[in-house]
Amino acid sequence: MFSSFLLYVQRHLSFKSGALWHHGYSLVLMLVLLVPGLQSCQGPVTRDSALADFAPLAIAPDARRFRLRTDQSRLTVLVYRDGRLANLGHNHVVSSDDLQGEIYIADTPQDASFEIRVPVATMDVDLPQYRVDAGDDFPGELDPEAVNGTRANMLGAQQLDAEAWPEIVMRSRRVRGDLPDITVQVEIAVRSHVHMVEIPLQAIVSDERIVATGNFQLNQTDLGLEPFSVMMGALKVRDQLDIRFTLVAEADNAGG
Repeated sequence: MFSSFLLYVQRHLSFKSGALWHHGYSLVLMLVLLVPGLQSCQGPVTRDSALADFAPLAIAPDARRFRLRTDQSRLTVLVYRDGRLANLGHNHVVSSDDLQGEIYIADTPQDASFEIRVPVATMDVDLPQYRVDAGDDFPGELDPEAVNGTRANMLGAQQLDAEAWPEIVMRSRRVRGDLPDITVQVEIAVRSHVHMVEIPLQAIVSDERIVATGNFQLNQTDLGLEPFSVMMGALKVRDQLDIRFTLVAEADNAGG
């Protein structure tokens, strides 16, 4: 009976934690993001009022617009198990290959800006190749039924609520440093929550193409979330999410 209980708990954590960063109002993470079993610390907020608190993107005059290449850009959020009984659960990879948005390049890096949009409904959980890419902490393929259940719960009304909040939006607010190594202050809007984070990245910029890569950490609690936990914290999801990204954009020669 005890072994059956452990199997139930393992499946339960796998189902719950895969969507964790997304629930952050959830990177996904990812990434996150990326969150079954969690509840927002905020009261009900209407979409219109939440977006009213999210300032529009500031675009420098005469800045050139580059459009994100969805087929070459990726956001990955690594979600880790934690607690004394962490071995009963799994680490998870939440990803998006459907990033959309624009990057605006001006005369100096400090005047650059961008907006990145992550369609929630197309986010994936534990794609086999991405688990391989994530390293030794993400061994093997997980049960497809459990993965599908995790993803469905992640997109549901109690979590990311993809129907009401179809996008996670990131807007740059300030750029420091000189190319290729810069630090960008970014506001992330996930559901009704807006959080500011500083992201170091490396950007290679030419007349026709931009390639930006980087990684950073973001806590679920920064997004107003309480990490999933059972058995008085013996089995839980780590607060910190590890987020990796590659952004590829090409010049919008059509102008505008």
